[in-house]
Amino acid sequence: MKRRRKFYLLISVIFSVVSCSIAGSWAYERIDNYLVSYFNEYANFSEEQQSVIEKVSKDYQNWFAKNELPKIKIMLLQMKYINRENSKEFTMQFYDYVSDLLTKTGVFFETPFVEFSDTLSQKQLIEIEKYLAAKHSDWASQIAEDSGSYSDLVLKRYIAGFKRIKMKLTDSQIKTVVARASAMDDLRLQWSLHRKEWTAQLLVLLSERSDPLYEMALISHLKQISSIGDSEFKSKLKKNREITIETISNIFEEASESQLDSFRERLDVFIASIDRILAAR
Repeated sequence: MKRRRKFYLLISVIFSVVSCSIAGSWAYERIDNYLVSYFNEYANFSEEQQSVIEKVSKDYQNWFAKNELPKIKIMLLQMKYINRENSKEFTMQFYDYVSDLLTKTGVFFETPFVEFSDTLSQKQLIEIEKYLAAKHSDWASQIAEDSGSYSDLVLKRYIAGFKRIKMKLTDSQIKTVVARASAMDDLRLQWSLHRKEWTAQLLVLLSERSDPLYEMALISHLKQISSIGDSEFKSKLKKNREITIETISNIFEEASESQLDSFRERLDVFIASIDRILAAR
């Protein structure tokens, strides 16, 4: 089920694994199995339904390799020339690409999801509802239990993220992240609540499949996941995104030559991984 948490978080993870893992080709070959396992968390599906899930997952894997991996390779090749003058431009290009990929992924799954929903039994709908309620409860509990300030959490994410691209942040870069993070709004709880409302409406729609306008209503609702929340929430979300882009740009602006050399070496690993995938197709 479906911009950015659970399902889209899954796609972000897949994107990261395929483009950023030293074993990228190995990971890519298992995307379809990963998706199958993901969807199977929702309910007990029949053998026929399992076959549909497996086919759609394999179709997505092939679509991703054919349409997106070549674009990712070009972007990574361009990123090797990042410097203090172009860091913001490159950061924005990468951010925009990932956002566009998430949107296109959603569009890819729309029709298969609508068609698959017609096969759901009432028992399966109840299982899906229970699963989603449990996941929401887990998310809310995790947010409540998080210790430390939101800026501390953001800093941990930056340190871990840049570590994956072989860049250890300096004290100056860490200060930059902390300063920027302090201006961000913690929207996790609001997102969780908006997502809960969106999910509740999704379940209502799934129970009204006899409505002649069902398919149109369901696709419209799926698209709304990328724009949930009121104007104030969207304004804060936009501000957070702008701060994120500015922070990443600033880190590269402050990067030493040794940091950039390590980053470029890491990019070569990512590019080689993509080449292996494309050569094997």
